[in-house]
This record gives sequence, C-alpha cells and structure tokens, in this order.
Amino acid sequence: MSKEKIQKNYGFVVAETEEAARAKVIEKFPELADKKFSLRQDEDCLDTWFSSWLWPISVFDGINNPDNKDINYYYPTNDLVTAPEIIFFWVARMIMSGYEYRGKECFKNVYFTGIVRDKLGRKMSKSLGNSPDPLDLIAKYGADAVRMGMLLPSPAGNDLPFDESLCEQGRNFCNKIWNAFRLIQGWEIIDNEPIEYEIIARKWFNAIFAKTQLELDDLFSKYRLSEALTLIYKVFWDDFCSWYLEIIKPEFGKPISIESYNATKWLFKDLLKLLHPFMPFITEELYLQNLDYKEDNSSIMFAKIEYYAQDNKIISDFETAKEIITNIRNIRQQKNISPKEKLTLQILGEHNAEYNDVIIKLANVEIAARADLQSACEKGTDYKSAPTNPLVGGRGASISFIVGTTEYAVPVGNLINIEEEIAKLEAELKYQEGFLRSVMGKLSNEKFVTNAKPEIVENERKKQADAESKIKALKEGIAALKI
Repeated sequence: MSKEKIQKNYGFVVAETEEAARAKVIEKFPELADKKFSLRQDEDCLDTWFSSWLWPISVFDGINNPDNKDINYYYPTNDLVTAPEIIFFWVARMIMSGYEYRGKECFKNVYFTGIVRDKLGRKMSKSLGNSPDPLDLIAKYGADAVRMGMLLPSPAGNDLPFDESLCEQGRNFCNKIWNAFRLIQGWEIIDNEPIEYEIIARKWFNAIFAKTQLELDDLFSKYRLSEALTLIYKVFWDDFCSWYLEIIKPEFGKPISIESYNATKWLFKDLLKLLHPFMPFITEELYLQNLDYKEDNSSIMFAKIEYYAQDNKIISDFETAKEIITNIRNIRQQKNISPKEKLTLQILGEHNAEYNDVIIKLANVEIAARADLQSACEKGTDYKSAPTNPLVGGRGASISFIVGTTEYAVPVGNLINIEEEIAKLEAELKYQEGFLRSVMGKLSNEKFVTNAKPEIVENERKKQADAESKIKALKEGIAALKI
C-alpha cells in the first residue's frame, strides 16, 4: 500500500515508541495486521504552546540542568505581564509546568494588559488594517511620547482606547520637561541669601514630593501604572512648572540665589527619577546633561531615590494661598484687568501672613494692613465701601471672595464698568436666591427630612449655608458698587 494511500485512508496514531505505534495501528486498523506498512513521525507534532509553557524554566536551562545556579536564583520570578486572551493557552500551562517540574509556582503575580482598540472599539489587527505602524508614530512624536500615549488610558485589566492625540499629549509633555530644564539652566546665579518666597516654595514642593512618593509607592504596589503616570504628570506640570518655578523664577534680567538654584536643579533631578520608568529616553538624556547634580557619571537607572520629609500642614496652608492667588487672577480675567496692573488685597479675618510674599509675587498685589481694616470695622466703617477709606481708592468699588472663613476684597475703582458689574451681580443674586428657595422647600418638608438619609439632609443644609453666604457677599458687593 502506498504511503499516500495510507495517509489518505488511515490517518495517524499517537504513541511514545515505534513498537507501541505499530500496535496501535493494528488495533485501530485490523486489515493491516498481515501487511507490511511504514510509519512516518510527524516533524511538527507538538502543541503550539508546548515550548512556551516551559518558558519560566527553560529560559534558565532548568529542564536539562534542573539544579543550575541561574534557575535556583531566578525561579520563581515576581510578575508576569501578558494579555488576557491567553490565560489558558499560556499562563495556566506555565503554572502547571512549574508545579510539575519545580514543585512551586513560577510567578507570584500576573498583570493582564488590556486590548488596544481603535476609535470604533474594534480590536487593532493587521487583517482590519486599523493599527498604526509604531515606527511611524515614534518618528512623528518620539518614543517617550508614544509610550506615554499608550500608558495614560490603560488602567490594569481594561481595554485601551487608542487615539493618536494621546501621543501628541505625550510629545507636549516632553517639550514641557525640556523647556523647564532650559529655563533653569538659563538663570543667572548670585551668591546671596535666598528670598523669603524662594524658601517657602522649596519647603512646599519638598512636602509635595514626599506626598507624591508615598502615593506612587501605593499605586505601584497595586499595579495602577496609568494612575501613577497621571500623578507624576500632574505634579510635574502643575505643581513644579505652574507653581514652584513661577514662584522662584527671578524677574527678567535679575539673578537667583545659588542656594535656590542648586535646590531647584536637585528637585528637577529627582523628578526625572520618578519619570524614568515611563519616559526613559528624555529622562536619561537630561540626567546626563545635569552632570553637576548626579550621584555619579552612570545612567539614571542606577540612581537612588531618597525619600523626602512629610509635611501635610505646609501643603494645606499653601493650598489656601493658591486659592487666594487664583481668585485674584480670576478677578483680573473676568474684569479684563492687566496682570501688570498692581491691585490691593484687603483682608478681614484670620490670615496666615507667612505666605504673603508668594501672594504678592504671583498675584501682583499689595496687601493692606489687616489691623487697619479691623480697626475701621470696629468703628462701624464698611471697609469695602466707605468713600473715606484710603485703602479703597476712588468710588469704593471692590470685588470680594471668601477662602475658608476669611473674606478678601480687591478694590477695582475705575478699572471696571460699574453698571455692567452691578447687572452681573444682580443676575447671580437672583439665581442664588432661587436656588436657596428650592433648598429651603426641601428642608421645610417634614416628610423629606424624616425619610431621607441623614447624609442627604446634611448635604441640603450645607447647600443652604453656602447659598446664604454667597447671597450675603453678593448683596454687599452690589451695595458697595452703588455708592
């Protein structure tokens, strides 16, 4: 019987030896018992995943040499990163082979990445032609930008909705990092004592860095890599660039103290260490350029991260200062007042003067003496509206805001259109009064107060207090403008 005919009519058997195979052939096909036949061993008979399931062992030659130095040192490993569709084909089989041949698990944790999908929610694949060429993306945006674009929207276990605009966001962040480095490098240095706001800024950002380190450790321990990247992204862009650098940045043409300069470069270096796992290329390049502030002349990969001292109080206090500055900037924006126009900040209530230098620099204000304002109020004088109050200036028009329990006011005098401002405030007052009526309607309903959850009732009472506070401030603002 020809080889081709046997293959066509009889198929195959599975056995460990040729003798066992012949016995199985005769058992399966009795008509071949008294005939001569030949067997051909399949050259590719192993399961697709057979060699892969031995990977944790075979990569260290643990099958042929089960007690060698490498396998004893590296097995078991800590983490496996893989896609969820091969949990049975690969992950489960590796675990089984580990227990079979080594007597223990091959890894302790398995991190399942999501599936990359296009804007229509389809899995990216060659057959659909909906997958961009990674090399083209890298050429257009840079490797770090593409890495960041992939990591930001990919929480553990969830699919990744890829959008090329994320790579653009990554490129913009790379530019931000590079520009921050160039800004610091371009400062002139002077051997003087640091200015008070420089000292405050350093203390605050040191505390922010310490808080970030703890949060990153927690996120890494939970494998929340995209959240960790988002955290360090915000810390670098918002806290470091938008606040810290803006505070300590010297005025145009003026130098910065050498102490603040060195501290800033050191902070920048430590930020690069936090960023390095996500953006290895730009961080390595900048680390090597920052030669005077490296621990040694080797790669950033060997640099140690020292933990900063925690100080939650300064973070909380600085948030208050930031809120004051933001309110003043909002007033400028809403009223089209130039940032170069120096304003006066009036304070009534408790205020931490430790951060005045920061407020003065970033908000471009002069701060009225609180004692003078308090004295005026104790005498019955409205510190915002009294025409004779020298702190008000002119007609007495001012805009107030509340931070915590302290009220602040910014006299704007002839810098705004009084009639337009009164109209805006009256419209807002009308809205707040209507909102308060709706809240009071709920709270006056005994059925609602009795049956609703305590936290819901408490939330409504908070709405009432907030609305009443806003209405009071609006009425005072309108009264001041009408003088």
